[in-house]
Amino acid sequence: MKRICLLLILPLVFNCATSEKATRFNGLNTESGKPDHYLRTTSYGLNLLVIFPIKRNAEFPEAVEYFSDVAKKNKGSKIRIIQKETSKWFLVLPPISFFLTPVITEIVGEVYD
Repeated sequence: MKRICLLLILPLVFNCATSEKATRFNGLNTESGKPDHYLRTTSYGLNLLVIFPIKRNAEFPEAVEYFSDVAKKNKGSKIRIIQKETSKWFLVLPPISFFLTPVITEIVGEVYD
């Protein structure tokens, strides 16, 4: 049910990316020191026949570009990517999703001053 609702809503927002910033981490440091904040960005896209981007390319290179842009806007000078996940939802609502495939890429990382 959750996937079907997302598939119905996704065409309305498939030309976007969102970001979320976390600054509270109880004073704990990482191996590289204390980051200024953690950042999570999610890029949404729509592909034709699973692999050809139509409106916005939500693949890894474009998602990293958006991640670094948001990090710069938040006064970051260095980033470290912790996690990356790309989901192509071609099995959500067959056969429609075989032709118009929702793609979501999420990147989580540390941002340093």
